[in-house]
Amino acid sequence: MTQRSTTFILIFLLLSQLTACAAPRADRDVYGDGQFDKGFAHFSEWGDRKVAWLERGDVNGFPVFYAHGNPGSRLELLFLDEKALEYGIRLIVLDRPGLGQSDYVSDYDLLDFASDIEKLADEKGIEQFGLIGWSSGGPPILATAHQLPKRVKFAISVSGYTNFGEFDEARELMKSYDLRGPELSEKRPRLFNQAVKLVRWTDLQLPNFYMKMAEAEMPAADRTILEDKQIAELFIRNQQEALKQGAEGAIQDLEVQWAPWSFSLKDINVPVYIYQGKKDTFVPWKFGQHLAKTIPGASLMLMPDAGHLMPLDPVFQDELFTMVLRHID
Repeated sequence: MTQRSTTFILIFLLLSQLTACAAPRADRDVYGDGQFDKGFAHFSEWGDRKVAWLERGDVNGFPVFYAHGNPGSRLELLFLDEKALEYGIRLIVLDRPGLGQSDYVSDYDLLDFASDIEKLADEKGIEQFGLIGWSSGGPPILATAHQLPKRVKFAISVSGYTNFGEFDEARELMKSYDLRGPELSEKRPRLFNQAVKLVRWTDLQLPNFYMKMAEAEMPAADRTILEDKQIAELFIRNQQEALKQGAEGAIQDLEVQWAPWSFSLKDINVPVYIYQGKKDTFVPWKFGQHLAKTIPGASLMLMPDAGHLMPLDPVFQDELFTMVLRHID
């Protein structure tokens, strides 16, 4: 096999992986009247950088900071807004550096995210709060739980990564799922960077093709969720918003999560709940099992028929927000 053919196959494999939250078909134009929630960002200025954030749900409710996926942005709150309002939950999210409309910050670590949550909470006068993270949002909320145990009442990770530095099988498990991103980023970083740039270009320019690739990789449960036209159209917006600035933020965000983390899961001392679909084709279900075994007192909800897109399902949202209510005084 030629080197060119090998490179093409590796890029194709990575493209398949990064479409875990892929943009849906461009022809699903259900928001043509312009009346939908556009999720316009608010901004905080910390030093010489600008951070974009969004609030939804019940403005008077218990505050929960949410961490979005990758590619993802603050617009993911729009999936959760209606149910959060129904359950009396105030949701707050910030775009991580280089994603959405937050400025890119080099050498941004998971614990830097925890510091940003602390700054935003202080800015809003919030003393105690909960945490929810989906997919690539799982590691940042676990970092925050570790860093701010006196302020965090609970943390919920849905379809999230575990700490590769504490799970020897993590990279081999990813390979067994044909998820080659961690291997490429470690052994062929230039190829990895080009592949992510290709993902971005495809997402922005050929969302219909992008979605077809993603659907081919998804389990039936995820494809069913995307049959809802409003969810599908919001997927387009979220993906494209995430990658507007370029690929640099997405690359750094993934590489930090696939490297050994700068804290130990064993040192998290707040209630942690892990939701993981056993049919997830983008995050091995054994990652959830490892999180639950390693974090003291953590609870695992292993969903036998669920895939990766659980937070988009209103039925799952009922379960999620019912869990949140258990921790509100």
